[in-house]
Order: sequence, then structure tokens, then C-alpha cells
Amino acid sequence: MTSARKFGRRRIALQRRMAAVAAFIFALCVCFQGQTSIPEPIHGVTVDNKYDIRDSAFLPKLIESLRRLSVRPTVRIVYTPGDKECYFSATSYLDATRQIRGVGYVFGQPVDSFYMKCFTPAEHLARFKDYVTTLGSIVDIWEVGNEINGEWLFGETKDCSPKTSVNSTSQGDVVTKMIEAYDYLKSQGKVTALTLYYNTPCRLPAANEMFAWANANVPARMKNGLDYLLLSYYEVDCNGHKPDWQRVFSQLATLFPNAKLGISEFGWSETKPSDAIVEDLVQRHYAIHPDVSKWVGGGFYWEFAIDMVPYDPSSDSLWNTINTAMAKQK
Repeated sequence: MTSARKFGRRRIALQRRMAAVAAFIFALCVCFQGQTSIPEPIHGVTVDNKYDIRDSAFLPKLIESLRRLSVRPTVRIVYTPGDKECYFSATSYLDATRQIRGVGYVFGQPVDSFYMKCFTPAEHLARFKDYVTTLGSIVDIWEVGNEINGEWLFGETKDCSPKTSVNSTSQGDVVTKMIEAYDYLKSQGKVTALTLYYNTPCRLPAANEMFAWANANVPARMKNGLDYLLLSYYEVDCNGHKPDWQRVFSQLATLFPNAKLGISEFGWSETKPSDAIVEDLVQRHYAIHPDVSKWVGGGFYWEFAIDMVPYDPSSDSLWNTINTAMAKQK
């Protein structure tokens, strides 16, 4: 064999090896796209289902409001199950999620606590698989359970929309849904978050008290394996009680030793109070910073799409209030 032919074969072999390496690197990029390590502190806002992010009139206003923030936000998207006519597929949210991902990180919520009772365990898992398969490359964190210890997450389903396949679901179903979603997401290499509902100082069924519920129902593999353990608290629904956050999160840090800790939800719930009250809530909740080693901030004001869209930079606007509060997060 001539030296020229030997050189040609070596060059072809080298090109093939280089192509294989390039394909491997590309596969890694695809695998980890959407698994961005979000810088800390996390500056969180929520886009709930009162406004449809798929709406061509609303979405540009939302994007502008997010883009104008002085810090890059992490946007919790509440994926609505559907309306009276049909379920909304994950594909229908693909474009809106991509656009939001262009101006921030994405915290995906396939099932809000309000809708948890509307799914059987099998339907709940199928929904997660649909959303992860479709949006997995552009969602950075997945919420495996929202306000998971709330007493409203199970029971009669007559008010669910779309109409459900069962008349009621149980507390046991809630636990099954949470665990199955977590196990599935971990099997896919996704980043997981669980939101507990802080209700200790409020009147409630004893079994649903946050620490009691978590101790009884969150398995050890989740307590040790969750990436984020976050907390929801609606001060206006709890007689204005102001928690001792240092005590609360110190307990959570012991219960979930490897999870990053933060606030995943607060707001005004059903009836909007005055702007002055909203400003106070926003300023105080984004300033929460207990002395725990894995604190990441968050906030995720629930009514961002209502109170901070469209973009309004005026000094007395609620958009300016949240922008300033997020910029001060530590």
C-alpha cells in the first residue's frame, strides 16, 4: 500500500473520530439544554392562569415586562389543564415557553395545587410525561408538587374543568402523584422542586400542618434528593401572621438536608388589596433571607401578570416596586 493511500485512510479515520466526538458533544448539549444552573439568588415571578400566555395580545406585553427587569428573572409558568371543552396539550405552550425562556429562566408547573384533585395518579403522571417530553429542553426547574400539603388537593371533582374521569380523589392519591412525578423527573435527569404550604400558625386539619405532613408523607429519597424545597405563604389568608423565617427554614434545612431553600409563592390570593399593601408584601417577601447555608431567595409573586404587566417604569408603579425589590435580593 502506498504512503499516499495510508495517509488517506488515516485522514478518513481521524475525520470519523472527530465526527463521533462532535456528535457526543452535541448529544450532551441536547441532554443538558434547559438544565441551566440558575444563578443565586433566584429572582422569581409567577405567571398564573388568569391571563393566557398563549394569547398573541398578552404575550408580547408579558415579555416586555420581564425583559425590562434589571435582573434576569426565573419565571414560574402555571400550565393550565384546559377549559370546559378540552385539555391543553404541552405543544400549545411551546412557543410561549420558548419566548419566556429567551428573557429568563423557566420554573415549570404542570399541575397547580388547585387542579391536583382533578387528576387520577395515572393521568397526573401522563401529564408530566407530556410536558417534560415536549418542554424538557427549555424548562430549568420542574415543580413536582405545589402546596402539596394543602387540604384542598383532594376531594370531590365536580368543579374541575375539563370534566374529570372520577368523582373524587384521595389524600393517598396526592402522595402517589407527588412521588411518581419526582421519580419520573429524576429518571429523566431533571431538576426538581417541591413546594410546601406554610400553614402552621393558621387553623387547619392537624394532618395537613406543614411539618407533620412532610414528615409523614415525603419519602426519605425525596427528603434527601430534592434539588429545591420551597415554601408558599399567603399572609393575608393567615390573619396577617408574620412568621419567624429563621426558625421555619432552620427546621426545613434539617428535614431536607440537601435541598436549596427559598420562597416559591406569595401574593394576595382572592381579593386584591390596596397598592400600598401589595407594595409592603412585595418588599418584605423578596427581602426574606434567613441564615441557612442553602438559601436561594425566590419570591415568585403570584400576581405578577396581573399587577406588573404591562411594563410601567414610573416611580409609583407596582412594576417598579417588584423590580427594585428583586434587585435588592441577597
